[in-house]
Amino acid sequence: MVIDFRPVLFIIGVLTSTFGPLLLLCALVDLAAGNPDWQTFVITAMLVMGCGVLLSVAHWGAPLKLSLRQGFMLTVLSWVALSLVGALPLYFSDYGISFTDAVFESVSGITTTGSTVLVGLDDMAPGLLMWRGLLNWVGGLGVIAMGIILLPFLRISGMQLFKMESSDVGNKATARIVDMVRQIAFVYVGFTAASVMLLLLGGVSFLDAVVHSFAAIATGGFSTHDASIGWFQSYYVEAVLVTGMLIGSLTFPLMIQVFHGRPRLLFTDEQTVFYLKLIAFVVFVVSFWRIASTDEEPLAIIWSSLFNIVSVISTTGFVSEDYVSWGAFPETVFIMITLFGGCTGSTSGGLKAFRLLILLKVMHNQLLTRLQPHRVVRVTYGDRVVDDEVIRSISAFVWMTLFAVGVFTVLLSSTGLDFVTSLSSVMQAIANVGPGIGPVVGPAGNFSSLPDLAKWVLSFCMLLGRLEIVVVIVVLLPSYWDR
Repeated sequence: MVIDFRPVLFIIGVLTSTFGPLLLLCALVDLAAGNPDWQTFVITAMLVMGCGVLLSVAHWGAPLKLSLRQGFMLTVLSWVALSLVGALPLYFSDYGISFTDAVFESVSGITTTGSTVLVGLDDMAPGLLMWRGLLNWVGGLGVIAMGIILLPFLRISGMQLFKMESSDVGNKATARIVDMVRQIAFVYVGFTAASVMLLLLGGVSFLDAVVHSFAAIATGGFSTHDASIGWFQSYYVEAVLVTGMLIGSLTFPLMIQVFHGRPRLLFTDEQTVFYLKLIAFVVFVVSFWRIASTDEEPLAIIWSSLFNIVSVISTTGFVSEDYVSWGAFPETVFIMITLFGGCTGSTSGGLKAFRLLILLKVMHNQLLTRLQPHRVVRVTYGDRVVDDEVIRSISAFVWMTLFAVGVFTVLLSSTGLDFVTSLSSVMQAIANVGPGIGPVVGPAGNFSSLPDLAKWVLSFCMLLGRLEIVVVIVVLLPSYWDR
């Protein structure tokens, strides 16, 4: 069966066109600041909107009822296309950013990873800083939509457990999808606006407030300063942003209910409760070790541990201080939690809390059956029994993630990077976290010194992780292209 690319290209054309107004917004930011880079944004916007409109018009009238194969293709091509579009204003700017670096930065932004190859952010043009923030923010919204609508439809990595009526096809289903996206967008914008207002009340500049709110809600991690959140030296700013990171890493369909006045649902949702308990446990362990090992103020230790652990587990990547300098034990913990991730239907990357929860239940049941061989036990999630297909999908996804980490760590080390840098770079890229571990790519460093080949490998890893690995692998299989 030949794949009909027309509906896929039509949708990509529409998505590409939407970047035009965002580029013009950045042009206005530069124009207001008297920066000549506004012209670059205007030219890029015209080019992007022109190409997007032409692509859509050329495939106008294509049936929009997507098959499973078209769904896989749309998922991959849309993220690749938008990543390339996002790189254009960076590449055409006056900062001499290479094409490799522009693509890396754009992929990092649109996948809400937050790794950066740029230095001198404190003195960079406001338009480019706003563009990086917008890449995070728009990417986060796309991640939510993909997580609650497209991935359940594709039935991969255990996401079929969250398959709703809105994941089906048909006119009524389309109406439900539109309504769901509208509500999510409303909540997403609402929480972002609230974060901006709170930061402004704390004396943060308008640009800093907007960009950091974008990055927090999207769990993206891009900052306007080389020192990230450590630049502010403010507990108030950190408190606002840690709240934003937590909100962004929770299930947005659940946050819709909270937004409508039902906050108790947060404490009855099994995945959310597990996720918050996991964060609390890691914060307790790291804080206890630091308090026992140093003479620092205990409250300061607990707070810095909380902020940076939430940042990594939520896959945001904000940094308030160099946590690698805390010691070998905290450094090991940060490596271990890199792959964890937030909740499904959130902007977070990583394995996701529900998969970790299901696997823990499977392990628990295996132990029970060893003690009581004749006992029949089933894995449950909420009030539902998890069938074997979902468990197999989750297990396969976890194993594929670990296999990918191993393969790309070896590939990255072949470029001359040491083992710790290679391993942590790949882990953070696949989990869409941001900073790695060590002096090169850790919280006190960045990715600018890496060879170009390593940057391309990590760009692929970021897309691979954001697309839940399986989506990319399926499209690369020869059987996918068989007639």
